[in-house]
Amino acid sequence: MASICLVVTNGCAPDPRVERHARWLAEEGHAVTIFAWDRKHDLDEETIRDGYTILRKRIGRKSSHSSVKIVRYKKKFLKSLQGQFDLLIHNDSDSIGTSNIRAAHKILDLHDVAHAWPVMQKTSILRRFLSSRMEKQLRSSMNSYDGFFTSSPGLAAYFEQEFSIHSSVILNVRNSNPLPRPKMKRIGFFGRIRDHDAMVLLVESCKQIGFNPIFAGDGPSVNRLIERYPDIDYRGQFDEKKLSELMTEIDVMYAMYNPEKENIRLGALPVKMFDAAAFGRPTVTTAGVPMGDFCIEHRLGTVASFGNADSVADAIKDAYELDVATKQTEEDERTKFMSAVESILGTRKEASH
Repeated sequence: MASICLVVTNGCAPDPRVERHARWLAEEGHAVTIFAWDRKHDLDEETIRDGYTILRKRIGRKSSHSSVKIVRYKKKFLKSLQGQFDLLIHNDSDSIGTSNIRAAHKILDLHDVAHAWPVMQKTSILRRFLSSRMEKQLRSSMNSYDGFFTSSPGLAAYFEQEFSIHSSVILNVRNSNPLPRPKMKRIGFFGRIRDHDAMVLLVESCKQIGFNPIFAGDGPSVNRLIERYPDIDYRGQFDEKKLSELMTEIDVMYAMYNPEKENIRLGALPVKMFDAAAFGRPTVTTAGVPMGDFCIEHRLGTVASFGNADSVADAIKDAYELDVATKQTEEDERTKFMSAVESILGTRKEASH
């Protein structure tokens, strides 16, 4: 069996897609390591879970929020990684700067448009420069990969049209495990808390209709959100076990994202929408973009106009009355994923003889 590492530039606390792939690989008998970046220096340096190991590197000052410093520290993190592996999987193109990991084969999982991230919160000359540099780095690195994954049909089409990248689409789904609904008018946001405006929209919408929001996860907007709403129900970071516990407390999942952001326009699908459906929870997501279209087509919840608290409030009330069930299965996605991995490893091994 192969020695495989996955690289991600967050703390993996959690990263459901990356950890799901690691679990699949470990269950096939592979030795699997995830390298993650503990930017805030507050996570365990080593975690062993479901047959794989997460090794977290503490690079940079935990108090630094400067964009320039974060880019510099991320570069140091990627260069600090070392090892000899049969397969290296980079997760999103902001992780491709590794130079001291040796691997016979490489896969790039483009489950988002990473070069759009620098200009998500605000636009400046520096942020546009960083975005442009990330895009150029992706273009110059494409030929070094043996295969590509994407997380939605929309993103697959974008990367094929703009970068001539042919990818296997692996949806972020899990098997159905429906839980009884508490019917207590609670709505959850469980994931990376990045978009402050989206979080404010949830709180203000809930005030109109008497719902209570529950937040869980890490992200750059956590402190700002707590400062604005000191009494909000914030549960901190969570793992797979805690996610199941959190799901028992809510009736609806919140997955609203700004439709003006490039990755949202191009087809990103929120993991939390699939997680919610698996546990029998409907989702409220953004109208007029692929995630909203997917939500309606597969009857996973309701949609609302981003920035419109009245629209979001109405969508929450409508979702509260829905029963949902996911039709996608983890086994289908696992089969596609493992087929691609085994093809790359097997083909390359045969060619080397």
